[in-house]
Amino acid sequence: MNMIQRWVRGFVLPWQAWGELRAVKGRRFILLPIVLNIVFAYLLFRYGLTGYLIGVVVPMIDARIDESWEWLVRVVRVMLEVFAFFAVTLLAVRLGTIIGSPFYAAVAERIDRAYLPSDDTPDQSVVQSIAGALWFEVRKLSLFVPLSLCGFALEFIPVGGALIGTVWFVSVGGMLALLDYTDASLSRRFVPFRQRLRMFIAHFPEVFGFACAVVPIAGIPLLNVLTVPLCVSAGVLLYVRYLRHGTLLTATT
Repeated sequence: MNMIQRWVRGFVLPWQAWGELRAVKGRRFILLPIVLNIVFAYLLFRYGLTGYLIGVVVPMIDARIDESWEWLVRVVRVMLEVFAFFAVTLLAVRLGTIIGSPFYAAVAERIDRAYLPSDDTPDQSVVQSIAGALWFEVRKLSLFVPLSLCGFALEFIPVGGALIGTVWFVSVGGMLALLDYTDASLSRRFVPFRQRLRMFIAHFPEVFGFACAVVPIAGIPLLNVLTVPLCVSAGVLLYVRYLRHGTLLTATT
């Protein structure tokens, strides 16, 4: 099988995940995470970051400028609303992922049993799922911060710094997405970080195709409220089909 075919197999996983969820009767388990995402996004938009930023920054600027510069206040307001739009949806999805982690674990367990009937990985309790999701967010943040600082440093390289920095941030974003959406399968098996990276490298075409699909659809504000649960399910498929054995398995459903 050539590299392009393997890339395509990874790329189509988010779309195949919906059918797989139906086969294992798992669609109902992603409904609550979607509802949680919507609720958190609404609450944060209605009472959170947007109102706080506009309520604090806009009056401060308005009090310091001449009336002829009133257009600047409107520009700042729009910029703050755009920033809050991205930030709020991202935060809402993260909260929904943590609280909804027991349901993602249930999805992983059902798909595992369909593809790997002899697998003896124990099911996680609600407390274990939420605690594991919280710990994963902490570890991901501890990884993201130094990698981001490295990316900013690369931007200052003469001539090609901007291009190198852009490639760096795209690569970091793809890697974090892989860690994020495969965590439902890998954390319940206590797979260490280095082993995860080795698995990604060993099956790079499928992994790269998967990242190319999930990063855009999970990065669009508001749309990600709906797509992230599906991406998590696709990450489970990535594990059972490729990362675990390296060959395409046939579901027993």
